[in-house]
Parts: sequence; structure tokens; C-alpha cells
Amino acid sequence: MRYLFLCLLLLAGCKREPAPEFVDFIFQVPLTLAPARDTVAVGDTLWLTADFSDQLQEFYSGQKYQVTPGNFELRALLGLFKLTNPSKDIGSQPAATESFTFVNQIGSVTRRGATFSGVQYVYKQGSYQLHVGLIPRARGVFCINFLDGWLSRDRDDPGPDLSYIELGQTAEGGKRRASFRIIFYRINDGQTNFNLFRQHCQAASLVYPEPDNINYEQKATFTFVVK
Repeated sequence: MRYLFLCLLLLAGCKREPAPEFVDFIFQVPLTLAPARDTVAVGDTLWLTADFSDQLQEFYSGQKYQVTPGNFELRALLGLFKLTNPSKDIGSQPAATESFTFVNQIGSVTRRGATFSGVQYVYKQGSYQLHVGLIPRARGVFCINFLDGWLSRDRDDPGPDLSYIELGQTAEGGKRRASFRIIFYRINDGQTNFNLFRQHCQAASLVYPEPDNINYEQKATFTFVVK
């Protein structure tokens, strides 16, 4: 009986640690494609440029957090599609990487696949930089699209560890933990010739206007005609 009473006292004195709160993080990355017009000629050069601070803005909160190669690996995939069927979505359009020549000046587009290729930034003095030329070699309607490279990770890979970001505590005293979800890319501050996109491709973001769909089709995809 004495031992039972002692165990009850010990259990009463043990306080359960409050449950943590996981906070989704979506980082936003700005990119530029120039010229920004909707028509170019075969042999012209479209310049893909990045020059942004390592203080990235988080989508939900609007706050900025430091993202450096030492604590977070920025992964990007560049997709190239030829829009040939307005009744099909972008994922069902033909791959178009072979319709372009790449000129790497700062950073690079590497590991070129039929549709998606890896993007390597140069990190220098607190900023990410990229300057790559894309030269179309065929006529048609094309779109350049950006995806978060972390989406292609293995199922067992938990993704980036954001434990270095301090978010304080919940009202109950639990720890608030940043949980990486995805990267949103924004081309030309949202000027992406989306009207041209929807003329030549089924726009899922108009049927399902969720933030992920809107960003993917309307902000992270640049559409143009090659004559």
C-alpha cells in the first residue's frame, strides 16, 4: 500500500509537456523573365534572372526569415511545355526542353530532363543569383514553369529542417515549430501572360482556385508564342 501511495504521488507531480503547434511555412521566391512580352522569334533569347535576398518572405504570415545554404537548400525545377491542346491541363501537354538551347552565365540549368530540369543558384553576399538564357529553336506556344524541387524527394525524406526558426510558444506553453510545406515561385511579379495560357491550356486554377493552383498556373508559369 505504501508503494502504491508513493507511485500516485510521483504521478501527480509529473506534468505532461504541452503539445507543440506545427506552423506551415511557404517561402516565396521572385524570378524574372525578359523580355516579358508574349511573342518572340526563333533564335531570340529569353533571360531567366534571379537576384533576391536570403531573407525570404513567408506566404501566410508575410514575415521574412533567413534562408541560407547553411540552414536550408533551395531546390528548384524548371519545366518547359508546348501548349498544343486547350482541352488538356498543363501536366498533359508535350514536354519541350529539346526545343530550347540553354546559355548558363550565372548559376545553371542542369540535369535536363524531357520536361523538368534542375536549377542551381549562386549564393553570394547574402543573395541568390541566376542568369540563364533560353533560346527557342521551334515555333509554337510554350510555357516556362517553376516547381519546388523538394516535391520530388523520396517518401522517407522529411524535407528541410526549420528548427532554427524560433516562433515562441503557444498559449498553453507548448513550442511552436515551423514546418516546411512548399516554395511558391513568382515570375515578373505576377505578369505571366496568363490570358494566353488559358487560351491554349485548361486552367485548373479557375476551376479550383486554391492558393497552390493559383500560384502554380498564374504566378509561376510564363506563357509565350514563338514565331
